Amino acid sequence: MKKLTVYNVYLDDGKSAFRVTVPAASKKEAADYVQGNGDVVAINPAPVQGIDLHRLAYDLKSCQWSQTDIDIITRTLAACGLDC
Repeated sequence: MKKLTVYNVYLDDGKSAFRVTVPAASKKEAADYVQGNGDVVAINPAPVQGIDLHRLAYDLKSCQWSQTDIDIITRTLAACGLDC
């Protein structure tokens, strides 16, 4: 599985400028993901690059998600390199 980086993509739609946070394998893939939503002004790595998977699992369990769902979500994030 590809290692993902979290990017902040800044867009201008002609009326306003806004930011979209996107996990992607490259800046090009991040730009492709937001295509059609405005002109890309800048793409920068986001300050937060990882998710605390133990905390996420705890929070999901507290909201009564099944253990199977929690395992799928946390293992996928770990496989993509988005754990801290």
